[in-house]
Amino acid sequence: MSWRLSVQHRTSYKYEAPVVASFNEVRMTPASNGDQFLIHHGLYVSPHAHINRFRDYWGTDVETFDLQTPHETLEVVSDNLVEVSHPKVIDVGCTWSDLRNENIRDKYFEYTQHTQLANYVNASEISIEKRSPRDFVLLVSEYVNTQIAYVPGQTNVHTSASQSFESKVGVCQDFTHVTLSVLRHFGIPARYVSGYLFHGSQELGISSVGESHSWVEAWVGDWMAIDPTNQRDVDESHITVAKGRDYSDVSPLIGIYSGGASREVSVEVTITRQA
Repeated sequence: MSWRLSVQHRTSYKYEAPVVASFNEVRMTPASNGDQFLIHHGLYVSPHAHINRFRDYWGTDVETFDLQTPHETLEVVSDNLVEVSHPKVIDVGCTWSDLRNENIRDKYFEYTQHTQLANYVNASEISIEKRSPRDFVLLVSEYVNTQIAYVPGQTNVHTSASQSFESKVGVCQDFTHVTLSVLRHFGIPARYVSGYLFHGSQELGISSVGESHSWVEAWVGDWMAIDPTNQRDVDESHITVAKGRDYSDVSPLIGIYSGGASREVSVEVTITRQA
């Protein structure tokens, strides 16, 4: 089964005083891979700016622009049409010995290390005993889902896994960071996936408020996707944009600027099922 979805991601800034110059990186282009095909993407910036494009180290499509004229507002709109299929779940029978193989450890080394955001958490009550790596991934997802309550506004994008695990509250990036931390601690390569989650009307042509979302891919002989926030399969309602070690590798919009402080920021995601 596959869905064709249009996704519009609009970010607007208002500044207290004119910004005289800025440089910005945008990661809002849905990926094209085996389970997802990007049909159309357009990035629109106001004030108008020339867009440059490259693919970063982690394989994410990045767009950059700079503004050298004073401006008191900035609007960035990513407009997309993408076809998403339910990922094929393949159990290749990966063992713990396979994960300890020197070639595998070297190939996925960067996805086995703790980071500033996906730092160590003490999840000593769970064990790998009598579980395959794949079954352990499912156990960790369930465990994290029961340990953290979904409470918006209590954490931010700089909150580490240990902080959210200790406070027992967070949002999707916190569930993701804690899951990454536990999996990496036990030697399972795992990466942060950012994108969008569609949970609106499945009636064609009806626009719904969407949301930026994150989930996890763990390597157990092949990449296995899990959504610990919702404790559900990653399916055609999950639209992949970027992948990396943690949120710092996949931030949708980052930049530096000179001028007035940001007074107001608004983000709107609208998703419509087209087919």
